[in-house]
Amino acid sequence: MSENLNHGANMRLFTTYWGQTKTFKLMPVNKDCPFMEVLYDPSVGMLVALSTTMKENYEMLPQLDGEGELVHAKNKKRNGNKFKEERRLMKVPQEFYMIDRTEQEEFINLFAVNADTYNFKKFLDIKPPEPSQVMQKVGSGKILDAKGEVMEK
Repeated sequence: MSENLNHGANMRLFTTYWGQTKTFKLMPVNKDCPFMEVLYDPSVGMLVALSTTMKENYEMLPQLDGEGELVHAKNKKRNGNKFKEERRLMKVPQEFYMIDRTEQEEFINLFAVNADTYNFKKFLDIKPPEPSQVMQKVGSGKILDAKGEVMEK
């Protein structure tokens, strides 16, 4: 199998937010890039790459009425959503999840044209909270925060 191994150096690092958390992303800088977006989620210490390769996958989408408004569900669902949803087959990008720090750095150094000037390691150094520090469930069914105090619904 003869492959062209001259890939990489076709994305640019930049600072952004993921939710309320400051982080970084990589965006393609030319048409040869095999990824449409790469995101680092510091809350779980994961680098997520969205490929330009598309696949079919079932997704849950909000159900809309004839006027384009969300349809309210009679009861709140287990996932907390109060709107009706419907399952649809959609084309979505193939996703790659990198959890190993060494592999994350290797990927960034391979694909980011500005890896030598952008300090992405400051985000990789953020330690995600342990699941027990975020919340824990007690016998009463109440959810506690990291300090052991009951969280309100």
